[in-house]
Amino acid sequence: MTISRPFDLATTEVTQSQWNESRARHVMARDDGAAIEAAEGPMIRAAVLGSLLVLAAAPVPAATFTETFDGGSNAGGWTFGTGNEVLEPSGGNPGAYLHDSFVDTFAPQPRTSQPSIFTGDLRRLGATRIGIDLITHSVDFSADGRPLTLMLISDQGTPSNFDDDWAAYLMGPANVPLAGEGWISYSFDVPSQETALPAGWATIAFGASSPPEPDWNLLISNVAEVRFFYGDPTMFFIFQGWNLGLDNPTIEYGLFDDGFESGDTSAWSATVP
Repeated sequence: MTISRPFDLATTEVTQSQWNESRARHVMARDDGAAIEAAEGPMIRAAVLGSLLVLAAAPVPAATFTETFDGGSNAGGWTFGTGNEVLEPSGGNPGAYLHDSFVDTFAPQPRTSQPSIFTGDLRRLGATRIGIDLITHSVDFSADGRPLTLMLISDQGTPSNFDDDWAAYLMGPANVPLAGEGWISYSFDVPSQETALPAGWATIAFGASSPPEPDWNLLISNVAEVRFFYGDPTMFFIFQGWNLGLDNPTIEYGLFDDGFESGDTSAWSATVP
């Protein structure tokens, strides 16, 4: 797995001795490339604090988590739902990948099967994007004409009762890979801070007890499963056998409009003596 995270001001410490240094010397670059020095601690403290405030106000790049399957890891328990999956050590995009040589279905649906960073309260996480890499090694008939769809599943807080499940979904512009096309990367925007069903998204019921008026706020605050659907989930397709692979399921998170990362923001302050 791979986690990339930018400089995090909330976890950066400036010690009391640094603040109170009485004769610290500060080198500042001028526009002409020369340098000037400023002594006196109070001056330095003001300069450092100003720099920190500028950093705090600037947009913070989002963090990204990618499950690469290297070393046998599988955060989220990604599966095609057959139990036939094998973690191949090579052949992925690149490196290891999840391979299922026989998915007998009308529409493959790679998905999570365990709690992980991909599920739960995506609003609090500040999720902004979910992506995946897919490959079709072979298929009985055809994979043509099937847009890849992202689905966020709600189990209504009753994981053992599938009759009340439902999903919000976003159908992407790109079709699933055809045999021989190799790896294709997909990315979907996830507007987790929206308070109503985002534009372009729709909902689908999975059972007779699914809510008549699905609530985006309840879903995005408690996502039970992330699923990708090969095609339009409101349509039915012929059953056929698929030989498939997936790699690099990714979630990007932590970027808010005001530039602050999600989570506890109490550390975003400073006391100047």
